[in-house]
Amino acid sequence: MPHIGILQHFWCEPAVEFASALLDAGHFTTTVNLYEGEPVPSPDAFDGWLVMGGPMNVDQTDQHAFLAPERQLLAELIARDRPVMGVCLGSQLIARAAGARVYPKRPKEIGLFHVTPAPAAAGDPLFSLLAGPTEVFQWHGDTFDLPAGATLLASSKRFPHQAFRLGRRVYAVQFHIECNLTIARQWVQTGTAELAEQAPEDNFAQYEARLEGALARQNALARQFIGRWTSLFDGPAESV
Repeated sequence: MPHIGILQHFWCEPAVEFASALLDAGHFTTTVNLYEGEPVPSPDAFDGWLVMGGPMNVDQTDQHAFLAPERQLLAELIARDRPVMGVCLGSQLIARAAGARVYPKRPKEIGLFHVTPAPAAAGDPLFSLLAGPTEVFQWHGDTFDLPAGATLLASSKRFPHQAFRLGRRVYAVQFHIECNLTIARQWVQTGTAELAEQAPEDNFAQYEARLEGALARQNALARQFIGRWTSLFDGPAESV
């Protein structure tokens, strides 16, 4: 079975439902805690890669030494069309590694927001799972331009670039379908200062009543996503 490496950037941003689904399917996973100083692995260390979120910006290499070698790793994986799934910061790192700009955008998306599949999603192995606008959990204030050759897969009203694919097996997803209720509660606790900066119309309290149900629905979607992603492990890579 494939061995998937999980690149983690912050203590409370694990792969959660993605990792659970992988283990249930019999895959092997290894979490590399980059924020604790574990070295960035070589491109051949794993069969597939999950690149998780984090509070930092992709260019804060002076504060987070792992970011520069991690971007180099991702550039190599993209060039080889290796299976990669980047989430939030992970999606931004993929965009940056592919030569695109990553930058702040306001207002932020923190809470439950709808993403709408792009026309190309209908023919995509993963995003064809979205039948229409889908409510997902978001927590980010940075966005990215689409890299050259990327296929746009989803958008939202605030952030037009919510997901894209490079080649056949590299996916960048801005939203957090891997996040469950326990992790969301941790983010609320650790992000009190950021939440206090939100405009009144973006008060997080408005999402509380439907948070548990929305996260349960998106977690079911996350398990389907990761199952279809691992089905792409076999077969030739696509030149990009």
